[in-house]
Amino acid sequence: MTRGQVVSPAGLAAEVARLADITALKDLVERYLASLDAGGFDAAWAGSLFTDDIEMTFPVGSHRGSAGVDGFTAGIMARWGRTHHHGSDSTVEVDGDRAEVGWSLIASHVHHGSPLPPDASEYFQLGGRFAGTARRTPDGWRFDRLRLRIVWTTGAVPSGVTQVDARTLDTRGHSTPSQ
Repeated sequence: MTRGQVVSPAGLAAEVARLADITALKDLVERYLASLDAGGFDAAWAGSLFTDDIEMTFPVGSHRGSAGVDGFTAGIMARWGRTHHHGSDSTVEVDGDRAEVGWSLIASHVHHGSPLPPDASEYFQLGGRFAGTARRTPDGWRFDRLRLRIVWTTGAVPSGVTQVDARTLDTRGHSTPSQ
């Protein structure tokens, strides 16, 4: 809508509904990201964020379905003593009862036993981008697909991580030496 444009009541109602959906989806993104640092991964947590057929693809593993998504996430997060996930403003494209979402991420993972500030932490950081889709459910918007693509990393990965899913790596600009 442009300034001074006359809008019908139906057009105004549609615009308010569209903005309400965008706000709800941005809230879904923020709640998910904040929950990674807060912990408390259980069935209620999963039900507040994901559809029954959620499909997650992360560098250290993938998971399908709401059953077990709490344990899958808890297992990933248990590798760290503390975490800090910082996301950019999210992009949201709504199409009826479906939406595409995305946001950039810088995630800091502090190793178990690392000293508290002001001493320097032992850590692992990554920069990447989340992309996913969400569906409108009777309980509100929920993710049905979520993928994290890694652009860069620094620091030491935990000893148990020996490989990552190649589908989650941003390989632009990467060339292999000629043989």
